[in-house]
Amino acid sequence: MTAGLPVPLQRDGQPVERLYPGWQCNGRHPAPAGMEVLSLQHRHTGQEACWWLTPEGDILACHALALDKHWSQKIREAVAPALQQLSTTLLGRVTPLPAEACFPHEAMAPLTNLPHTARLQLLGLWFRSVSRSLLVLSPATLLDGEETSLELEAADATGQPFAPRFIRAMLETRPAGPHTLACSPFSGRIIRAELTMPTDRGVACRFSDERNGETFYLFWPGPAGQIDPQTAQQPLFYHPQGELLLGDGPLTPLVPIFLLSWFISNPNCIEELKHAHPFRLEDYGVGKASALWKDIALAPSSSQTDTQATTQEETGQNRTSFPFSSRHWGQSFFFEAGRTAGLPDRDRLTPQDHEKTTGAGHENHDEP
Repeated sequence: MTAGLPVPLQRDGQPVERLYPGWQCNGRHPAPAGMEVLSLQHRHTGQEACWWLTPEGDILACHALALDKHWSQKIREAVAPALQQLSTTLLGRVTPLPAEACFPHEAMAPLTNLPHTARLQLLGLWFRSVSRSLLVLSPATLLDGEETSLELEAADATGQPFAPRFIRAMLETRPAGPHTLACSPFSGRIIRAELTMPTDRGVACRFSDERNGETFYLFWPGPAGQIDPQTAQQPLFYHPQGELLLGDGPLTPLVPIFLLSWFISNPNCIEELKHAHPFRLEDYGVGKASALWKDIALAPSSSQTDTQATTQEETGQNRTSFPFSSRHWGQSFFFEAGRTAGLPDRDRLTPQDHEKTTGAGHENHDEP
């Protein structure tokens, strides 16, 4: 058993003097609604937990979701104004964005000062009470079958926001730091991430489709602190305005909670959102058509890679942003843009095809 607790605690009128083996107390913190939180950690596994207490030291529950009806209601009422404002201001889409001075810093202080585990529990308690109509679906639900032209016309007429082909393209997106690109599930346009949000359970990117006025998030589970984890895993999709979560796995229902916690810890993101700009070709070095295919086809040496990475970082580019992070880009948007500009299509860019074409009666410009 561990040593005695540093604070007097009672449960059901009986004193609690020891913890289970391996567990230690990290501190006692004030919480909303006059409650307190005792944070705990396992010495060997690093696992974290917390107990919810009264100011007198009575243990109410070992998880916020286990609080009784009285205390659950009190704590939800205490945090509701600040969280509702935060959710409306940042989680969904509000135009124009508010000034950073309008962020409810003072109201958020009780949440900001909580241990991370306790904050996530409290956010989960509040979010569950306000999102009873939230729909959690597996991607397969929206991707069964191929849509026909008649079905697409019917979907447009009925106001259905998603076409399966757009969902498929979006789910091919992989994180590429601040320059992550995705196919919009609403319009099929290539759009750029407005925010890259590393959390302790993965990385999220926020996107807005200006054409439709819709905001959505993609979340890739992974190690803490990484903004471009090397993963082939499909992202989880969250659309706040449509109250829709799309994904498989136990973390899917928790994505809004991770996002809210990140916003609480990063109030300066409002200014970052205001300076975010939509996708532009020049941000990705497109414009030197003569060198474009050479850059893609030839793998640079390690020294060249380091030099190019330094140059890219100086210009605001991420080394993983080109070729682009969605295969849909390479298959459709890029080649369509090339055809529109009068460039040769993909099949005519190889020497073998050029020689075959020459033999068919065309002049060979490659030989003197």
